Amino acid sequence: MSERIERCLDKIVEAGLDGVLFAGGANLQYVSECNDLFWQRSCMNNIGGRLSSKILPECLLFMDDKGNRTVICIPVLKDCFSSLKVVVSYMDQMEDTLSKIVRGKKIGIGSDCEAWLKETLKEVDPQIETVDAECLFHDLRSIKSKEEIELMRKIAKFTDEAVLYAVNHLKEGMTQFDVEQMLMNYGLEHGIQDFSFPPTAGFKTRLTFTKEENFVFSRDSVLVPQTAIAFDVGYMNKGYCSDWGRTVYFGKAPEKIKAGYAALQAGQVKMVSQIVPYKTNVNELYDFVMKEVDRLGFKEVLRFVDTGSLGHQIGIDCHEFPMINRQSDAILKPGMIFCSEPKMMFDNECYMRVEDMILVTETGAEFLTNFDRSLFEIEVKR
Repeated sequence: MSERIERCLDKIVEAGLDGVLFAGGANLQYVSECNDLFWQRSCMNNIGGRLSSKILPECLLFMDDKGNRTVICIPVLKDCFSSLKVVVSYMDQMEDTLSKIVRGKKIGIGSDCEAWLKETLKEVDPQIETVDAECLFHDLRSIKSKEEIELMRKIAKFTDEAVLYAVNHLKEGMTQFDVEQMLMNYGLEHGIQDFSFPPTAGFKTRLTFTKEENFVFSRDSVLVPQTAIAFDVGYMNKGYCSDWGRTVYFGKAPEKIKAGYAALQAGQVKMVSQIVPYKTNVNELYDFVMKEVDRLGFKEVLRFVDTGSLGHQIGIDCHEFPMINRQSDAILKPGMIFCSEPKMMFDNECYMRVEDMILVTETGAEFLTNFDRSLFEIEVKR
């Protein structure tokens, strides 16, 4: 039994469960220790598959209170789980198959296919009590193993490279859709499995939009000089996600905009330099950024000053606990990987974002995304 499964088993026993049953989703990947299963993802499921609660499962995993794990899946998925006991079934026979596997009266279930799980377990045994176990392993999942860190380091580096490719191929007359397709095609041509979310390259051309249109982005927008491009890009490979953001400026930027971008980058770097593992709380991070941005004179255009919303953990899911804001309460520990995404809005000028993946280490923190922080103004190409 691996160290991961021993810790999961401790959680199951501590919760007084006879076992857990997961259908697709991040928990199934985590407990099966299999990164090869391609399950239905949505970045806006955010914390725990809430949008997929009524989907019928193609794959199930049951783990009992002794640590025994059994996968029930449709035939095409059986080779994803070579190291586990696998029972092949069909989507309309899962109930019969489960009746031979599930034991106990108190079973924890996840949010993916939640409605189906509850109904089906009642058919297996009307005496079974189902318990919400979606968050049972969240604190375990927040600390990444060496193998997970290496996978995420690679996908972070790939994301840096993908966006640099897109930036180097920006040309006047391209549409926002063209740039987003370029990012998608780059990923697919290089063999990534999927996207954490649809890539965004939000165009905002100077003096062409009102305050009410600050966050309206048309994919038909055409790239012309003095257009800010706010990238938000995430790829997924080997079961783990990236999430990355930058703004670049097509052509010569006004001095205030250039200074604002430098201030946003400085706030991000300052925040990371102040992280002390086992001491710094996630609810402190926004204020680390804000203090530096304020010192440089740009607090008035910084977003989310009231809530301190800065980002989220990332891993199997794009958005994981703990979220990074003033309302969260979690101490940063080595092995945590989070996304910090401070933003600015210059009305009728520029929407500005910086987002990095950051790893907490034994001595502080380091950037996993290392896109050139001085790269802002992009030469106009026709």
